Amino acid sequence: MLDTAKFAFGLALCVLARLFAFAPNVEPIMGFTMPYAKKYGKYAGLAFALIAMVSIDFFTQRLGLWTLYTAGAYAVIGFAAGRFFETRKSNRKNFLAFAVAGTLFFDVATALLFGWQFRQPLELTLLGQIPFTASHLLSNAAAALLLSPAIAWALDKTPSPTLLPDAAKRIA
Repeated sequence: MLDTAKFAFGLALCVLARLFAFAPNVEPIMGFTMPYAKKYGKYAGLAFALIAMVSIDFFTQRLGLWTLYTAGAYAVIGFAAGRFFETRKSNRKNFLAFAVAGTLFFDVATALLFGWQFRQPLELTLLGQIPFTASHLLSNAAAALLLSPAIAWALDKTPSPTLLPDAAKRIA
């Protein structure tokens, strides 16, 4: 069952981490989405990634046509993460394997759509994508190895946050 408090808290942390990232392509969506998809399933993974990407574009005032395809690509990744982790453990090896495949899917899909949107020649789009994808792979690999296992642990081992202290719960 979805723990909405942990889901909302994770979304807020993910968006804040991206808003304060020190470099382009250092984004935590993949690192957060994988453990949430593992814990809550493919539809929660889809929703988490989709909401995170749209929220980031909204808060950075960068909503545009690209929001549709970047959020859509991350929604596919969130769903795929849920399917991938249905039969696999939450460990660094699996997080890394999925992050690499997911990053390559995201970068190819969004590069082609971005190039089409701005009428760039395919060769130019693909050539320009190489440093972007290299940076994105490094960022997501680091998140998969460091961030995802910590989030998976927190989702499994920590109690759900409550808005009411224990004394107030007993009265209610």
